[in-house]
Amino acid sequence: MSPPMLPSDPSSPLRRRLLRAALLAPVAGALATLPGCSLPEQVDGTFLQPWRSHLQWGMADWQRSLQLARRLGCRQLVLQWTGISGGADGDWELPDTSVRMLFTAAAEAGIAVRVGLPFQQHWWKAIGADDATLQAFFADSLAQARSWLAKAPWARLQAFNGWYVPYELEQYHWADPARQQWLAQWLHGITQASADGGGNWAISCYFSRLATDGNLVTLWDAVLAQATLRPMVQDGVGVAGAGNVQQLQPLLQHLRERGVVFDAIVELFRELPGGNNDGTQFKGQTADAARIERQLAWARDSGAEHVLVYALDPWLSQDTPEAAALRKRWGV
Repeated sequence: MSPPMLPSDPSSPLRRRLLRAALLAPVAGALATLPGCSLPEQVDGTFLQPWRSHLQWGMADWQRSLQLARRLGCRQLVLQWTGISGGADGDWELPDTSVRMLFTAAAEAGIAVRVGLPFQQHWWKAIGADDATLQAFFADSLAQARSWLAKAPWARLQAFNGWYVPYELEQYHWADPARQQWLAQWLHGITQASADGGGNWAISCYFSRLATDGNLVTLWDAVLAQATLRPMVQDGVGVAGAGNVQQLQPLLQHLRERGVVFDAIVELFRELPGGNNDGTQFKGQTADAARIERQLAWARDSGAEHVLVYALDPWLSQDTPEAAALRKRWGV
């Protein structure tokens, strides 16, 4: 079966996170010297989404970022990806020296690191294309993941906390049972590729606002039947609004009933009006503390083992009035 071409998903969290580093306000360097207090809510970890600008980071930059996370109670960090291929600006990847600096800074801060595979931009075209295109993407990306994992030394480092698949799952593109099976087989192949090197795997998911017959419960049943993965459930509030968490309740209940260990992700930003609907011109700013604290309360009640925020860099660290207000509220 060849499904029709599918539109881009304007609610996709990863699409709206594809922000050019130049759009982010400068990091507030003064954070490195401030005394630390804990969040009013427990926060177990954060994400770090690297860009080309991170290629210029030295040890002091990595230490600043990791020390901020530690002061806020974080014990884990997800490096969302280690590079991007197929983008408009050309391929790039963090060199081993940069990742080793990250691991050193993480070990100093007592933070464990989950490492993401390089992200392939062709994912978006593949999941919205015909069956042949999707299967070709799966075959090529699996081969590249196996090659990359065979050479990656990170599982041998003390601060290593597992691997991350940097492609977010939603119910819209995966309503077809055949595609669910191909997805599950592909994820099984990726997780098996690291079996000798150790480390567990995680992948994020979110609720898409696009109308579809698919649902997250059916999707995760298909995936977990073949691949051992840790779900990381995004609240989606940054773009879709506070009501989006209600759409996640069937999935959360199902995971709890099955005894599946999962994490919850709280978004620290809100989308601003303007730009287009495919996420490529996303405009956002740090959300207000009251909204975020309601999200954290939801996450704590969700049954998640860990609550992570997306993300301290840049939404807490940047030099903007909104981020400054959040730092003041949280005592950093």
